[in-house]
Amino acid sequence: MLDRADIRIEKLHRQTLSEVTRALRLSKQSSDIATSAPFLLSIPSDYLISREEQKLAETLDQIANDWPIADASEQSPVYTFAGEISNSISYMKSAIGDLAHSADQLNFEREAASRLADQLAVLESEIHSKALSNDISEVERRNWLALQAMTTKLLSAAHAENLMGVGEYHRAYHSLSSAFRQYVTDERQVQSLEQMEMLSDGVDGLFEIRRRELSHNLSAQNALFRIRLSASAINDMSANFAANAEQFLSEEQSKTANTIEYYKFAILAFGLGSIVIASASAVFVSNYVTGNIKSISQAMLRLADGDRGIQGLDKPTADDEIGKLQYAFRVFRANALRLDRSNRRLYQQIALFERTFLNISDGVAITAEDGKLKAANPNFSRTLRLDSTINPIGKHFSNVLRNSPFNQDETAQNLNENFMGYCEIRTREKDVLEVRKSDLPDGGSVWLFSDATERRQVEERLHQIQHIESLGKITGEVAHDFGNVLSNITTNIHLIEENNSNPDFHRFLERSRVALDIGSSLVQRMLAFARKQALAPEVVELNELVDGLIDLIEIGLKDTVQLNIVQSRDPVYVLVDPGQLESALLNLSLNANQAIAEDGTIDISIENTNDNTATITVRDTGSGMDDAVLSRAFEPFFTARADGKGTGLGLSMVYGFMKQSGGDITIESTPCKGTEVRLVFRTIEPRPIHWSETESTYEKTAILVEDDPETMRHATRCLHNEGYTVISAGTFEEALKIIDTNENYQLLITDLHLNNGASGRVLAERSLERFPETRVIIMSGRLPELHKQPQKIDRLIGYLAKPLSQENLHTALVD
Repeated sequence: MLDRADIRIEKLHRQTLSEVTRALRLSKQSSDIATSAPFLLSIPSDYLISREEQKLAETLDQIANDWPIADASEQSPVYTFAGEISNSISYMKSAIGDLAHSADQLNFEREAASRLADQLAVLESEIHSKALSNDISEVERRNWLALQAMTTKLLSAAHAENLMGVGEYHRAYHSLSSAFRQYVTDERQVQSLEQMEMLSDGVDGLFEIRRRELSHNLSAQNALFRIRLSASAINDMSANFAANAEQFLSEEQSKTANTIEYYKFAILAFGLGSIVIASASAVFVSNYVTGNIKSISQAMLRLADGDRGIQGLDKPTADDEIGKLQYAFRVFRANALRLDRSNRRLYQQIALFERTFLNISDGVAITAEDGKLKAANPNFSRTLRLDSTINPIGKHFSNVLRNSPFNQDETAQNLNENFMGYCEIRTREKDVLEVRKSDLPDGGSVWLFSDATERRQVEERLHQIQHIESLGKITGEVAHDFGNVLSNITTNIHLIEENNSNPDFHRFLERSRVALDIGSSLVQRMLAFARKQALAPEVVELNELVDGLIDLIEIGLKDTVQLNIVQSRDPVYVLVDPGQLESALLNLSLNANQAIAEDGTIDISIENTNDNTATITVRDTGSGMDDAVLSRAFEPFFTARADGKGTGLGLSMVYGFMKQSGGDITIESTPCKGTEVRLVFRTIEPRPIHWSETESTYEKTAILVEDDPETMRHATRCLHNEGYTVISAGTFEEALKIIDTNENYQLLITDLHLNNGASGRVLAERSLERFPETRVIIMSGRLPELHKQPQKIDRLIGYLAKPLSQENLHTALVD
């Protein structure tokens, strides 16, 4: 104990002296900072000022870090003034920053003031030389001397030592300047005065610069004062710290002396007590220690056998070694219980992973570092199309892949343990498999195989639809322009027929008419594909429509081809143009007939599904189509017939008709097996849609709106032949005026696309608003798609396709 006291006194003495020495050394450093801080004001360079400021800041940081509190324990007996030192250092840091900033600004303003002073000195010299000239009058000399006095004031202000002096010189200068301006007239003197004012007045003038210079000087002096004040405070705290340490050492030495006296008496008492304690310890060891150790050893044996419910050792008997041993047993039992819970959670996680691994729809495999399969879920073999009787576990991944149909893909042949990331592999049957691989920390890998066949088929179908949509837009534009050409040809042929009776001309004209009919049919097919043909939708029962079409289809079939019709049990009602639907079914049946080389069958079935859709399926046992032909089946002008016949517009017309009617069409085909075409419609309630009744057209007035002169002349002639008096309009504006001012007409025929982008539909709606009973017909080479649910006003409008002929007009008027 005495040795410990001696060591403690020596340690405290050494530690305290070291801390006092550091405190005094740091106090000297703070005094040095206060002494060197004014040096910043004499540095002419901003860079040097910044460097000096950084050095001073680093010195302050060192003072803060080296102060005794930095490594003293929280139980240090000597008060170290930590908070006061930190505040003083922060205060000094702030003052040094302000001093550096003021020094920067002071250098800048001094340089500016020096430049202005140099310019004023030059100006004073010039004015002085002019004042001494012998070529001027006395009045001019006095004026030059007055200007010289003003420059003297400015130079005095440039060297004034305080703001008060600058202010005095400023007032004196302005007093002289104001008086001088009242009587000076000489242009050179005025120019000199203006030059002085430019150098003295304004934000960048001498007086303002001097004011800022002296203000920055005062700020610098204030910062120096704060630095000295902080250094003085640090010196005082260092002295106080040294005094406290000296007092502490004196008190500790006194306490140690008293302790030594106390332990002298304690040694004697300790010797006598030891004899008594030794006797009692023998009895305690035999009764207390041995019994408790035996009970703890038995409890440990039971715990090792799995018994976690041991009682009797839950509460400690005493705070001694036996108590610590009992505590260690309780900790061991608690750890055993936690280990049991961890094992149960681990088992649950393993079970969850196993359920996920076994039931995930994709194929999952885990390979070792050498590429051999360690594990695979049941869907692994199914996804790779492997034989279910072969177990892939333990085999190399490359060998397993060789037994898969996907091994025919070049990408699949490169799949090995060095592969990383994502790829796709395919079979010859166009099955698509997405492969992903990730490395494991132990060098193995996880493989994920996802069957993307169905998704890729949907994407390819969408790409095909987008491609056909683009072709449809182009086809519509071509059909419109081609229709206008046919319209002009029809007009001229009609004029020739009326004005020439030569039989040869009629023969040539008949050939031209046949060519025009073919061209018009071609235009209608192109418009059907482009979904711009004029439709007349009605409520149609599909069973009845197909039943009425059987005879017409059988006429066009070969004798070796058999037609089978399977109708729906219940009536199936859809909203569709019956004529166009019959044409589409006839087209599909004839295509199927051409695809059958010898004997075969064509099946047409009608099915009403539960999702408000109906399907007509046309299936044949013909030659079928390969993927290249199938991908272009809906393209206009594309034909796969070897004889070169056909326009290539049959399927494209059916496609456009189905899309315009709000339905859909799909094709599935296998070479040498046959083709299946499905037409899908939306079903409706059996409620027919009627178009408004038309009136008699004999001896009535018609308004004709057409911006093409040739077409207008031909249409006027056709209307005259139908018994109409014609009021013609060549522009949208003219037609609108006629409709608003004329009340005695029964028919309005207008082109759909008029001048400047105007629409004939607007004229039709205006006419029906004024006279709902008026007959309205819109004609165009590219009629717009009708509404899937026709509005009321649409039912009052008829549509007529260009090129216009007498027969088409007559049919439209009597319909």
